[in-house]
Amino acid sequence: MANLTGKVAIVTGSSRGIGRALAERLGRDGAKVVVTYAGNQAKAEEVVATIKANGSDAISVQTDLSKLDDIRTLFQKTLSYFGQLDILVISGGAPRLTKSIAETTEAEFDSVFTFNAKGNFFALQEAAKHMADNGRIVTFSTPYTVQPQPNLSVIAGSKAAIEAFTFALAKEVGVRGIRVNAIMPGPTTTDSFTSMVSAEEQEQLKQMAPLKRLAEAEDIANAVAFLVSDDAAYVTGHVLHATGGFA
Repeated sequence: MANLTGKVAIVTGSSRGIGRALAERLGRDGAKVVVTYAGNQAKAEEVVATIKANGSDAISVQTDLSKLDDIRTLFQKTLSYFGQLDILVISGGAPRLTKSIAETTEAEFDSVFTFNAKGNFFALQEAAKHMADNGRIVTFSTPYTVQPQPNLSVIAGSKAAIEAFTFALAKEVGVRGIRVNAIMPGPTTTDSFTSMVSAEEQEQLKQMAPLKRLAEAEDIANAVAFLVSDDAAYVTGHVLHATGGFA
């Protein structure tokens, strides 16, 4: 377990799924956590209560990553309440769009890229402005950036942009000791994933992975916990594959 005592972390999209597992893990490791949610405040407050019960502090902030004002407000509230920012994990993302290039509408394209690429870019911008020296940033990629699949091009393209921003920022803020990495999670059995992906497709994905199982949210949280720990002190500008061999 990493020692994050005295650190303050923002974890976006952390009222459920992978984000929730991340927020709770960083809280157990000693970090004070800002839990963000899109619409379900009750779920976010459950995460806050869990973190507090485990001995750390937490607050919740409603945030829509597609809105620049929301992103700036998130960082302002974090600094106002906790006085510092040491860790940013941008989890979550646009809803899974499964359409061919030929069928994708302009509105669908804009929706995905606004939330994923634009949202991540300006969250990274705020972190670059306000994060303490020796901070840690983790973004989220997808296996489809290296293993393209039909009907997932828009998601893959938006996540490829996130990877590019990650690599660039790692070079820009490295002089301040800030490490910037991405995590590439394999298919993960969150509620949102299982509601969108049929049981047949889930089984197919299991067979594609050498470990013959899908990830649990805690598997991804453990990998991110490594990236923000001192054990990864010389890791930056990197995409860590937590895919079970899927990619």
